[in-house]
Amino acid sequence: MDVAVVGAGVLGAWTALLFSRAGHKVTLIDRFEPANEQSSSAGESRIIRSAYGPDEIYTLMARRSLQLWKSFFVEEGCPECFRNTGVLWMAPREEPTIWQARAVFERLRIPCEWMVAEEVTRRYPQFRLQGKTVALFEPEAGALLAEKSVQAVVAAAIRAGARYETADIRRPVLNSSRLQWIDAVDGRRFEADQFVFACGSWLPKLFDIVRDTIRPTRQDLFFFAVPDDAAGQFRPDVFPIWIDQTVPRIAYGFPDLGNGVKLGFHDLGPPFDVDTPRRATTPEDIRASSEYLARRLPYLQGARLNATHVCHYENTANGDFLIDVHPQATNVWLVGGGSGHGFKHAPAIAAYALGAVEGSGNREARFSLTANQAETARRVL
Repeated sequence: MDVAVVGAGVLGAWTALLFSRAGHKVTLIDRFEPANEQSSSAGESRIIRSAYGPDEIYTLMARRSLQLWKSFFVEEGCPECFRNTGVLWMAPREEPTIWQARAVFERLRIPCEWMVAEEVTRRYPQFRLQGKTVALFEPEAGALLAEKSVQAVVAAAIRAGARYETADIRRPVLNSSRLQWIDAVDGRRFEADQFVFACGSWLPKLFDIVRDTIRPTRQDLFFFAVPDDAAGQFRPDVFPIWIDQTVPRIAYGFPDLGNGVKLGFHDLGPPFDVDTPRRATTPEDIRASSEYLARRLPYLQGARLNATHVCHYENTANGDFLIDVHPQATNVWLVGGGSGHGFKHAPAIAAYALGAVEGSGNREARFSLTANQAETARRVL
């Protein structure tokens, strides 16, 4: 098949790679270069882990993706793109999802360690924790170097036969049961048998049907310099990635991968238009991040802010991925809804999309457009 993939972020890159390796003729299209600053795949790093409360479907997808990522890095000669820091998920003792995740890990025999607060601080004295905190440690998890990883996947896709085109795609006109081509703003036309739109926060700009399904939000990230007297305390071989559900905003952070300790919050930010100029991070947000570090990681009290970075989530109402065919065109596929956790799953999502387009493999109802249009209280972490 001739396949046009629109969007060269992590989902589009892996889709182009797997379709090309399967023997299809692929054109990968993006307005800019892979993992550009505007995309949701930009930035230094992303967490890859497998703990999803009772959501075993995501645990299995994450484990498969971790294997595919690591195999890919070995093949491409860039194993440094995965940093095996381990991931420590901390939560109040009464939080049910962390106990459910532990049960899933034990049932699937995924290596993990269960700790209480005293055990966490004994191993990682950098933390100051409340006494009723429990933690699930996943030793095989870690960090993916985001921009470098996407660029490596795109390069591999091109070597596998994909063609990369820089173009700004117009909204497709769906006036029959099959789309024949898509047009670029500069007048070029791209014809294909199948079209996969993996363009993240731009999906609702191209298709009205997902305008209320994909909801981009602004997410600010903070990078703090490690003080000289704490040098060595936050290296990736010493300190893990952490997720802190003991605070309402659900903080998460990385050891120093080169630009300082990275901190973010998983609560949903304000609605975000990806095509408008990005305002600077507010002093209030910077102060809140500094105060959190001072409470949780006393070694970093008063740490200098190195940089901030504006990221964006492309959320669905229930946090599930959207991987489905457009109801008006049998050869138009919508792949998105990363909701802050899509990067790690990209290889498994692309493999699922390949099976769906080829008509093989089982389809997951939770990834359908219909399911993602339903308002539910369930959200994955």
